[in-house]
Amino acid sequence: MRLLKRAAALLLFISFFSSTLIAQKHGKASLPKPVGVVNDFERILSANQEKYLDSMIKAYEKKTTVQIALITIDTSMISRDKFENYVYRIANDWGVGQKEKNNGVTIGLSKGYRFMRIETGYGIRNILTDNETKKIIDEAFIPYFKKGQYFEGIVNGLEAIMKKIPNL
Repeated sequence: MRLLKRAAALLLFISFFSSTLIAQKHGKASLPKPVGVVNDFERILSANQEKYLDSMIKAYEKKTTVQIALITIDTSMISRDKFENYVYRIANDWGVGQKEKNNGVTIGLSKGYRFMRIETGYGIRNILTDNETKKIIDEAFIPYFKKGQYFEGIVNGLEAIMKKIPNL
């Protein structure tokens, strides 16, 4: 009986692991559930830093209605070549932004991949274009990230985004 239980548990584990690998291979990796507006799955921020960013983002939303979600993505969550699509899927699945305004900004970054993406809702895409987000990444986030100062880079990048988007 004990052997049968172990075999069943092993089969269940193999089945789950195989379906997860197949899903990731085809770009359908399961998405994490949000834990708030700051989702540090890579564990690069301290609890106090997360709290500060959370307050900063929520105060901005209260003032402007623009919703921002920040997610750090560990390399075990998705392959680098699927990173951009993963951030896009998270933005849509989590419903970042008000539905009627489509005014969300999702910031996905990975220290492990040394890569990031800013995904914007259609309601602000003409204000915060792909060229603008690239400029903000290159000029506001990356200089701090190169020095290992992730929190400072995130604060600086958020401030640049917040200055660019008026009250919608």
